[in-house]
Amino acid sequence: MLRVNKKIEYGVIALLHLAAKPDKVASVREIAAQCRVPETLLSKIMQSMKAVGLVSSTHGNQGGYRLNRDLSNISLLDINQCLVGPVQVAECLEPGNASCPVKENCSIVTPMQVLNQKIIHLFQDTSLEALSKKRAVS
Repeated sequence: MLRVNKKIEYGVIALLHLAAKPDKVASVREIAAQCRVPETLLSKIMQSMKAVGLVSSTHGNQGGYRLNRDLSNISLLDINQCLVGPVQVAECLEPGNASCPVKENCSIVTPMQVLNQKIIHLFQDTSLEALSKKRAVS
């Protein structure tokens, strides 16, 4: 089963929360409580997003996080790479992975590479702004 990692889900949720308050900062505790995500995990996610410049932080009693970029300039690929690393639909596509016993005669490595590239392009072309405007279809 292919699915988006929880870290990515929580990262998107947190960034959209911050985007709703462009002139204010939000603490991890506030975001976690309002969005119902685990505070400990969210704290690590926010630190990772700060390290790559997606968010900035302010320390102190009134401290918290704020967006560093406009939602249109943050892609799902940016978040994926920050929180879980490169997109790889198959283990054999990991750089330097030579442990696959069927790699020499593998009939699916090329189709998997093509699929991987399509997913990368889809993630790259999907901005948080686009995600924020989507509504669930009933």
